[in-house]
Amino acid sequence: MNENEKNNINDDENKYIYRYKKDDLKNEESSKADDNTDKHMENESSKHKKVKEKKKKKVAALIGSAIAFGAIAGGTMLGINYAGSAAMNNNSGTISNASDTLKVDSDTSYASNETTTVESIVEANMPAMVILNGTTTVSSGYGYGASQTAEVKGTGIIIGKNDSELLILTNSHVISDLDTLSAQFVNNKSVTANVKGSDSSHDVAIVAVPLSEIDSDTMSAISIATLSSDSENAKVGEQVVAIGNSAGLGQNVTVGYISAKNRSISVDGSTFSNLYVTDAAISSGNSGGALLNMKGEVIGINFAGNTSSNVENMGYTIPIYTVQDLIDSLMTKETRTTVDASESSYLGIAGVDITSTVSQNYGYPQGILIRQVANNSPAQKAGLTQYDILSSFDGQSVSSMSGFQNILKYYKAGETVTITYYHLENNEYVEKTAEVTLAHADNS
Repeated sequence: MNENEKNNINDDENKYIYRYKKDDLKNEESSKADDNTDKHMENESSKHKKVKEKKKKKVAALIGSAIAFGAIAGGTMLGINYAGSAAMNNNSGTISNASDTLKVDSDTSYASNETTTVESIVEANMPAMVILNGTTTVSSGYGYGASQTAEVKGTGIIIGKNDSELLILTNSHVISDLDTLSAQFVNNKSVTANVKGSDSSHDVAIVAVPLSEIDSDTMSAISIATLSSDSENAKVGEQVVAIGNSAGLGQNVTVGYISAKNRSISVDGSTFSNLYVTDAAISSGNSGGALLNMKGEVIGINFAGNTSSNVENMGYTIPIYTVQDLIDSLMTKETRTTVDASESSYLGIAGVDITSTVSQNYGYPQGILIRQVANNSPAQKAGLTQYDILSSFDGQSVSSMSGFQNILKYYKAGETVTITYYHLENNEYVEKTAEVTLAHADNS
């Protein structure tokens, strides 16, 4: 298994891995903590019935013995919209649409529509591809508290802009837990970027770049990709083109076919379903890159690969139709930047990650199972208690402590937000909402 990959997949055979380039691995102690969490969750699960999939989720009895703490990388942040088929204009200039520059191959027909050559598809869409570069802090493995900076690399797709920002689609795991983030465009110019929206449960994120930071030459060089409006109708055997920052060395093109549809895999404790499989090579660094049909439309977001020595040419793609509504729903969210340490906030909980895989296997609602609530904390004042499950923070799904801690980096002390959580009532998990005013981290 490539030791430069981020987030090894934790299924039984260690087959799957995010196609994301990182120069360091998770430390061994964290991995052991995850293993202990799984064992404790299995022990706890044997005492409970399956939880209903509606707002009320039934369990047999209150949770008994303590559960080991564990953290799985991931999380949620904030949202945006995507472009249609026309160029988007504002005072900062006009960006061409990739589909407007495609050259049609009149000798070839495709599903009753004109199609294009691979060369034309690449020529039209390469200006819409972005290299995402970031840094994150990781354990050095040389003693308690020791850390070092690791570089991370992925891919993004320009899908639109608003009055003040250029909007880039990528994977949530590409931008999770970063200290810095920049976007490098087709002309090799880089600009500081911010996370506008992210949902770890679907592994989708939006990155925003201020238009004021993009010079006129770059604006003229880039384009907006077209998201397919009928990606659900893609066929097995259909030819596709993948573009991504392979091995973190720059944009690379591979060609293949849709090998299968409606597949599911587990990656780092989360289960993803309704995926496309392609034999177009999806290498390290390709996460967040585009899978294009032969009309030059983006039909999927590349995000994972199979690392088994017995399997070749199996890349996994999130179909656009499965996340299009999610992107739409995030369009009203504001872009946030990390707050200064003097304004940092806290909620006042400690807990265990209930990932989608744990939720499906053991019947808990997905979120963070609260093990401790600090006295006089915002959480306690909002009514949260031990064994509640926090599922949403300010409209963003929550599935891990590390992801939640990353969210809090963007919220100032004193801000009031809405949280959603599950509370045990008469052996049932009942969904509730509450307003919580965050306190200063110095008071934690």
